Amino acid sequence: MTATTAPHLSRTRLWTLVGAAAAVAGVIGVLVWLFGSDPAAARPPRPVSHVDTATRACLLTSTDSDPGVARTWAAMRQLAAGGTSSVVVQRYRLPDEADGATYVNTLVQLRCSTIVSTGAGARAAVATTLAAGHPRGVRFAVVADRPVAEATRVDPGSVSAQALAGLIGGRERP
Repeated sequence: MTATTAPHLSRTRLWTLVGAAAAVAGVIGVLVWLFGSDPAAARPPRPVSHVDTATRACLLTSTDSDPGVARTWAAMRQLAAGGTSSVVVQRYRLPDEADGATYVNTLVQLRCSTIVSTGAGARAAVATTLAAGHPRGVRFAVVADRPVAEATRVDPGSVSAQALAGLIGGRERP
């Protein structure tokens, strides 16, 4: 009968293996510490789009020619591009055959927090909607020489991003 003997490691060889294992563990620990402790990883990712959480300002124009349309749209786009607030602007044209009040109510359903109107048809649609009762949580503005009841009037000659900023404002809704 032969006895099996386990391979015998010398003390020097054993300490060399233990030292190598400790060195590998140390390198792995340093790598985990350097690459695994990213502070940004603890934060949730930034949303791809803020359209649903932003203040939505809608420009409603008419098919009639109104010289204030281009200036108003440019001011609204400048306000949205300002970067200090989360404002999304959208432009809609009131079709000739559409019922104005129904179209304005559609913009309310699309969650426009501010509806700015230019052109006689769009102003008339806003006036009709407001005469039926002011939709809750929506601001109305008309770019016109004459006011519309329950809407803020913006003088066509003074339309600017600064003039609209206070009206469109932040997230608070009346």
